[in-house]
Amino acid sequence: MRLLNVLSARLRALLGREAVIGDIDEELRLHLEMEAEANVGRGMPPEEARRAALRSFGNFDSIRDRGYEVRGGGGLETLAQDVRYAARMLVNRPGFTAVAALTLALGVGANTAIFSVVEAVLLRDLPYRHASRVVVLWENNRIADREHNVINPGNFLDWRDQAKSFDEMAGYVDQRYNLTGAGDPEEVPSQLVTPNLFSLLGAEAALGRTFNAKDGVAGQDVAVISDGLWRRRFGGSPSAVGRVISLNGRNVTIIGVMPPGFKWFIPENSLTGKPAELWRPLTLTEEMRQRHGRFMSAAARLAPGVSLAQARAEMDTIAARLEKQYVDFNTGWGATVVPLREQLAGEIKPALLVLLGAVGFVLLIACVNVANLLLARATGRHKEIAIRSAIGAGRRRIVRQLLTESLLLALLGGALGLLLSRWCVQALVALSPANLIGVDQVGVNGRILVFTLGVSILTGMIFGLAPALEASRINLNDTLKESSRGTAGSSRGRRLRDALIVAEVGLALVLLVGAGLMIRSFLRLQGVDPGFDAANLLTLRVSLPAAKYGEDRQVVAFYREAVARMRTLPGVTSVSVVSALPFADLGAATDFTIQGRPEPAPGQEPSTDVRVADEAYFRTMKIPVLAGRTFTEQEAIEDRKVVVVNEALARTYFPGENPIGKTIFVHMKDDPYPTEIIGVVGDARYKALDGELRPMVYWTPPQLAYSSMTFVLRTSVEPESMGDDARREILAIDKDQPVSDVRTMESWLADSVARTRFGTLLLGGFAGLALLLAAIGIYGVMSHSVAQRQSEIGVRMALGARAWDVLLLVIRQGLALVLVGVALGLIGALALTRVLSSLLYGVSATDPLTFAAIALLLMAVSWIACYIPARRAARVDPLIAMRYD
Repeated sequence: MRLLNVLSARLRALLGREAVIGDIDEELRLHLEMEAEANVGRGMPPEEARRAALRSFGNFDSIRDRGYEVRGGGGLETLAQDVRYAARMLVNRPGFTAVAALTLALGVGANTAIFSVVEAVLLRDLPYRHASRVVVLWENNRIADREHNVINPGNFLDWRDQAKSFDEMAGYVDQRYNLTGAGDPEEVPSQLVTPNLFSLLGAEAALGRTFNAKDGVAGQDVAVISDGLWRRRFGGSPSAVGRVISLNGRNVTIIGVMPPGFKWFIPENSLTGKPAELWRPLTLTEEMRQRHGRFMSAAARLAPGVSLAQARAEMDTIAARLEKQYVDFNTGWGATVVPLREQLAGEIKPALLVLLGAVGFVLLIACVNVANLLLARATGRHKEIAIRSAIGAGRRRIVRQLLTESLLLALLGGALGLLLSRWCVQALVALSPANLIGVDQVGVNGRILVFTLGVSILTGMIFGLAPALEASRINLNDTLKESSRGTAGSSRGRRLRDALIVAEVGLALVLLVGAGLMIRSFLRLQGVDPGFDAANLLTLRVSLPAAKYGEDRQVVAFYREAVARMRTLPGVTSVSVVSALPFADLGAATDFTIQGRPEPAPGQEPSTDVRVADEAYFRTMKIPVLAGRTFTEQEAIEDRKVVVVNEALARTYFPGENPIGKTIFVHMKDDPYPTEIIGVVGDARYKALDGELRPMVYWTPPQLAYSSMTFVLRTSVEPESMGDDARREILAIDKDQPVSDVRTMESWLADSVARTRFGTLLLGGFAGLALLLAAIGIYGVMSHSVAQRQSEIGVRMALGARAWDVLLLVIRQGLALVLVGVALGLIGALALTRVLSSLLYGVSATDPLTFAAIALLLMAVSWIACYIPARRAARVDPLIAMRYD
């Protein structure tokens, strides 16, 4: 104590100016010499070792023994000194530095990776001119209360003529074209677009040109192709512009090639499910103003100064006017205006924000762990800090030095996290569902670097501030007494460590509960019966060109012959065709009326989805027949005006009745088409496992000859092995006919839940990481507590305490903190997991089973984390422990 008081009195006045010390107290000299000898042992030259020892105990640049000078530095000089000193401290403790930096790297790396995806999907500017003003337009049905994501061409023309809120309005229709004559036949996803679509988007051709107004005139056989198609089919040759290609048997001239990366694709309303690689002009004639069918899509650009609300109000007015003008067709139909960014990010945005919040929790838990490490380390530095304080270093100066160490450690962890995030991003791209993110979209840019730097600095402040403030609260008397006793340090420090453990457990529990709910929801979703057996099914699509198969009988004959050929393949047990495959195509929908019932009011007509299938479809898909029968072979060849309906239609429109023999008029043709219900089959899900069961009618190919159909083969062998054989049978009928989407039904089913699986997998991974970090944090705190309480434990055992008593004492101390953390975490989870409600299926956001199971899991892991140091404490030799210092 005399040493510290003398030094405090002699040296405090010396800070901030040059001074000479005539003599230094002998005890301080011995202490510094011991530190210098330790530095020599670390490999330092003797003179540098003495200087390093002296610098570690004061606010000086240099002190020279017996006549040493104390020089106060300026701001930048002092900062440089702090950084050098912090770097030496981290280098001299490589174990501590490695553990802390890696812990932070996990948190920072996970945050950077997820933010990279969020930045690419939600924040990055869209590659279109005035992208913030680009909107998409849909029709909605107020009576059915659902979006249809399609537009009637006549309504589109009236919108374009009457709306004043938009600079431009463009329409487009998804198509599939068979490209032949330039290599192997290939089906190319395409779009028919009004000539102004490219100008609306501000997209220019990299080679040649895009469309102009003259291209919108009927008979203009021109096309613009994507960069990918240009390179794949034409080797990137400039001579491709002006070349004539065959599309669906029709000669078309290429007039332009779009730049790399150009894409106009909205998955939710795509009829092909793939980004277009070829564009042709869409000709809109006055005949198209007739109200029949909805199949177009549209985009527009808001005029300068026009708000989204104003545009929506005007479109509502126009829709109401058209509703009165075309009562039979437009009753109940309105217009929807959606910003392009919102439309593209609509489904995935909630999941990405939840994931961003989850990795934020992981980072907080990592910060808590590092804060506990720093608190434990500060216990061993009390004497150092006390001496520095005694010789004049104020509390503010000490806090600044400790924060400098924390920030340097955080920047090191951030740098490692940035490297780690590169592998994380690659994993995210590999695991992500199709059309969500890609290698070309996600990467490190200026915004990501700023985010990582900001996160690193923020984490340094978060985990460094509390330990720095605690370590700087030095009471010289208490410090000497604690040093002599070898206790755990101040009770205030212990309380802070306990509070951090409580916070860590609470954060981990919230994240684990969220992951548990998502996992249970995903398992429920996977357990949904799709209404058919997806095992051992191979699918492949064929689209017949109208130039070669212009008549319905030709289309029907082609598919009949192809089915007959495939049935003879070894390993094939059944073959059928369908117009829209489950989970692969949007399909068609329409209104219908029931014979013998009053004519419904406009807009009140019953609605149904429509599929075209042959007589083997229900047998091949293993969709059960519930009543009546399915089609005969003759009905699949000739139009006998019969229809099969699903259970949902029978239940909705024929409650308590037998629908067999009833006649319905389905509005799929110009005139109402009468069909007799001959059978009822089970409900099959076509759009999503968690979607509603829609009424469905099945027609035969002669009733509605679709040029594009999907073959479904049930096999007794691995279905993938039959792909080449099935393709050869198609080419044997028509050597120019391409085959696309050769894949299993199970893969289609898996893709339908890909986004849910992606979010669940990531959230589960982050929750597991949080659980691991929490366990490590609890173990570290309990181990430190045991090490600091060696003397106390020794006294207890010397007075008769058994090993079992010591074991229970330590475990009870740790689990008490865990229980408090679990209680607070449950309260937080009840409040925060409600944001998951829209992402859950079949599970409540407050599911008690999940909450209880996660709480028990966390308690079990925490018990293990407490047991290991408790077991070590129970084996302490009392004699050795009582001598512990």
